[in-house]
Amino acid sequence: MSNRLFTATGIASSFGGMLLIGALEALYGPSLIRLIERFGASPSAVGIVVSAHFVGGLLGVLASQSVHARIGNRILLAAGYLLLLLGSIGFAWSPNLILAITASAAAGLGFGALDYALSHLFALAFGAGSGKMLNLLHGFFGVGAILAPLVVALFGPGLYPMYFTGFALLTLITAWGVSGVRSFPTQGFAPPPETPARTAKTGLSTAAGKQPYSIVGFAGMVCVFVFHVAVGSGIGSWEATYLTVTGMSVEQAAAATSLFWFSLTASRFVLATAIRRLRPGNVVTLSCTLMAIGSALALIPGWAVIGLALAGFAMGPVFPTALAWSNQLFGGRSWVSGSLIAISMVGGIAFPPLLGATVAADADASLFPLALAGLALLSVLACLAVGAMCVVQRRSATTNKDPDRDVASVTQR
Repeated sequence: MSNRLFTATGIASSFGGMLLIGALEALYGPSLIRLIERFGASPSAVGIVVSAHFVGGLLGVLASQSVHARIGNRILLAAGYLLLLLGSIGFAWSPNLILAITASAAAGLGFGALDYALSHLFALAFGAGSGKMLNLLHGFFGVGAILAPLVVALFGPGLYPMYFTGFALLTLITAWGVSGVRSFPTQGFAPPPETPARTAKTGLSTAAGKQPYSIVGFAGMVCVFVFHVAVGSGIGSWEATYLTVTGMSVEQAAAATSLFWFSLTASRFVLATAIRRLRPGNVVTLSCTLMAIGSALALIPGWAVIGLALAGFAMGPVFPTALAWSNQLFGGRSWVSGSLIAISMVGGIAFPPLLGATVAADADASLFPLALAGLALLSVLACLAVGAMCVVQRRSATTNKDPDRDVASVTQR
């Protein structure tokens, strides 16, 4: 279906758009150091900037889901780029913290619209190859997230208004590629009817909400998304501040943040070549486990940069591969992926201010990595819960002695 949605220009523009939103998210972290100094605010207060960004992202995803079918792909993408442009310009030149928070929320709306639209359209366009293409798409998110902190490391956080202004100009350039994306279709074809064999193979019935294992499975996926985004937004936002508090220079701390994003990106590109040979559930569970180990390594003096880089490498495949996993478990229903993308923003809304308190000058140095490790461990437990529900469903499907009843149970809506 890819030729029905994208021209070569449209695909290139999509990669560019994901690169931009990756750069935007990564720019906030090193810039927070300057905001704390400029406005005389505490890390927890300045952390609201990141929360506002994710609030906007959540609203952007929800709004995009509701209007996508009516306005089409091009208008939705163009609106996302416009909001990115206005929000980044506003953030760059805000005279006070309140206006900076407001501008961050506006940019977040565009972030959410583009994140939803590009992820959804790639899943729709590339069908069976969506796991590979989603990892590749989100790999470009990481490329942007690498480049942004490197620029800050080279020229210092004091020039952050110029960085966000330059970002706005790049948004204008990338937006021209929207013409290479077809306005319709916005949805895929209906999935084939469920059968007992297909349900046993994928693990969960698509009758989500009708059976307890489907409810618990969806709740587990929600926790995977929320907690791993909490860890990612925590490291991306506060690693630089944490490292400066523990004695590193601002430039070195910004470079270390870039290493985190580089590790995250590298793992996505590596996995994009191997995803067909690996089960999504195994990839996500192993990644979350390594994420917890990397966060815990940061507790060891001198190992913080290496540990957080390992956490980034482990984190890279989680978001796109968990989308592919949920698509497999719940039969490709578009509301599932859209809902998980939206709910994942809660991790970026609730936790940056809380984690900001762990990097205050008077906080114990162990609090930040301990909090990250705890959140990563919760995501591991969520993965295990989803896996357990898959086992329950498979056993239920294979031990049911009445095939007609089995067919009716998994196809009933």
